[in-house]
Amino acid sequence: MGGADAFAARLSVRARDEEHNRFQGMPSDGDSRAINSIMGREGWIGLHWPTGLGGRGLSPMHTVAAEERFGYHWLPLSGYLLSVKTIGNAMLRFASRELQRSLLPEIAAGELVFCQGFSEPEAGSDLASLRTRAVRDGERWIVNGHKIWTSSAQLADWIYLAVRTEEHAVPHRGLSVLVASMNTPGIEVREIETLGGGVLCEVFLRDVEVPLEQTIGEPGSGWAVLMGTLDHERVTSEKLGVLLRMLDDLDPLIDDPWQRRTLRRFRGEAQAARLHGHHATDLLAEGAPASAAASMAKITIALLAQRLGQWAVEVLGPQALVERGPCALLEGRLAALHRASVASTVSGGALEIQRRVIARRRLGCPA
Repeated sequence: MGGADAFAARLSVRARDEEHNRFQGMPSDGDSRAINSIMGREGWIGLHWPTGLGGRGLSPMHTVAAEERFGYHWLPLSGYLLSVKTIGNAMLRFASRELQRSLLPEIAAGELVFCQGFSEPEAGSDLASLRTRAVRDGERWIVNGHKIWTSSAQLADWIYLAVRTEEHAVPHRGLSVLVASMNTPGIEVREIETLGGGVLCEVFLRDVEVPLEQTIGEPGSGWAVLMGTLDHERVTSEKLGVLLRMLDDLDPLIDDPWQRRTLRRFRGEAQAARLHGHHATDLLAEGAPASAAASMAKITIALLAQRLGQWAVEVLGPQALVERGPCALLEGRLAALHRASVASTVSGGALEIQRRVIARRRLGCPA
């Protein structure tokens, strides 16, 4: 994917110069509508999507390889990862042809950005306990509820929304997934500043009207849609790219032979994480069950990010914790990675959830 590498390297210069780009330590934390638009205009969005839906008809592995290079060059990818890798791919699997034709070409063009309305104040990793309700009223849903930790909501055009449509069903049933324009009356976004200088968001929904045809899949089938969506989110090839870049950047800074052995071991673990991601990608492309493989891919990269960041700080000393200014090592990327990696074992499903998925789906352990 030399073309992807050259493109990402060129675009990374633009990303660094963009005044409003908020750099938080991982590419999934940065937001830039301008960067997303350039990616779409130059044909780097939806590489494996059908040409009739705005893609280029390549293989899913082409997309994975490109995303790894995007991460390697630290592009601000939050909008891309939500709109394309997670939600766009899920809509290819679950949405009606009408919704696909309406939304996917605009996503592929880089002009339509989604946010993901899953987590709530009392429903994070335990997604089945969500309380946002959608009540059917003729040919529309009336939605009321509250979402939190919603990345990119401050700039998104549409929201991919998990709601409860059957109040008295058991927790994992009676859920549905809707899509709605963020301009719909009744949607309010409030920003929450983060330690890294960026934002997450709360989204309040008050009597929001969503047409029935904007349901993803059948009403009440939302749990399967949600789990399929998270399978795509958990194949974090872009974060692998970040770690490979960090290993390359650290290489000339480590002289001690014993520590260089540790650095080589990290490189081996990064290659193992890559294979987990490729395996999950192959299963998703085949339409085979991929939850356990996707969870394994997420766990290996999240834990490696934490261990690499902690090790680098211990070896290089306090200067490695400086993010800004002339004393910051590697332009502050190491400090930012060390800080941001803490959240990587929580976002997208906590490690305890991932291990439970693996135990049930791969090892056949009882619930």
